[in-house]
Amino acid sequence: MAKKIVLFIIVVLLFLSACVSNSLQDTAIVINDAFGQEVSFSKAPTHIVVAGKQTPMLANFVYLFNESSEKISAIENRSQSSNQFLSLIDPSFPEKLTLEKGAGAEQISAFEPDTVILKTTMKEQIGNQLNDVGLKPVYVSFETIDEIYRDVRILGKILEDRDKSEVIINFYENNKNTIDLMLKDSQIASRVLLLQISESENNYVYSVPSASWLQTLMVEELGGEPVWKNDASAGGWMEVNIEQIIDWQPDIIMVINYQGQSPEMIRKLTEDAVWNQFISSSEIELKPFPYDFQSWDQPDPRWILGYASIAHFLHPDVITVDILSGLVIDFYHELYGLDLNMINDEIISLLQSQIE
Repeated sequence: MAKKIVLFIIVVLLFLSACVSNSLQDTAIVINDAFGQEVSFSKAPTHIVVAGKQTPMLANFVYLFNESSEKISAIENRSQSSNQFLSLIDPSFPEKLTLEKGAGAEQISAFEPDTVILKTTMKEQIGNQLNDVGLKPVYVSFETIDEIYRDVRILGKILEDRDKSEVIINFYENNKNTIDLMLKDSQIASRVLLLQISESENNYVYSVPSASWLQTLMVEELGGEPVWKNDASAGGWMEVNIEQIIDWQPDIIMVINYQGQSPEMIRKLTEDAVWNQFISSSEIELKPFPYDFQSWDQPDPRWILGYASIAHFLHPDVITVDILSGLVIDFYHELYGLDLNMINDEIISLLQSQIE
């Protein structure tokens, strides 16, 4: 009888030990960030700050997760802000605290965050200082398609919603694979120029993306020849002049403007004497890269819409306007949970002159 009691006690203790262990396992989180370094939390972060360069794009990724609104304490105010969009999907967003652009470690630590989400490029500028004041930054990159998938999973762990991270990745993979399959027999290899155009003191400023950036990779994956690639290996946006653009001899120019003015930029180019001669003599197509709340060419959740846009520009008979518009509706409905009326009223209406 005594042996049975001892055995019973041992079983109970083992069961309780397992319960405690499982409980700790459920609350403690260890994340391997974009640098591969382990960041440990005794429990899931509930006070998160999003800061540094490309904050709008990082915030857009975070907001793909349903419970993110309750966990974000502050977002740094950067140019090309997505405040209008975030206010659309999160009615409480205007009440959230905003960090000033370039906020330092002391300003960020005043919010007492559990963690700070940063781009890998911000490690030297602000990340190390955050470590010095006892904060735990988690780094993401989002610069290539594979990195987007990896970093979405990182956010899924931080926000305790791994199921949603797989939903997001499946959406991207399925739609990218569908586009690729539709184009597998296409033989056209257009010479493509992705050209950012802005105005400064009544002059045009032209620049092209780095050879290693997402924009360049998407053009190549879709069978286009990025004519600027061999000249843009240094990293960052590279300024070019009209002579260089003419020398590249593109078949199609996809015009990017981060203030949402791509159609206006194209109109102005066609009225410029030099550009008009260049366009007409070379039979070049100019296409506005779509922009709703942000331009779709960037490492933002909308990258799949940018991928589909390039596919449409290069193969309009295969990837039609209806296919592109349908993807836009699916993207905002399935990933952000917006209803169809809101998508039509607030988003599709912004795109009518851009995805024809």
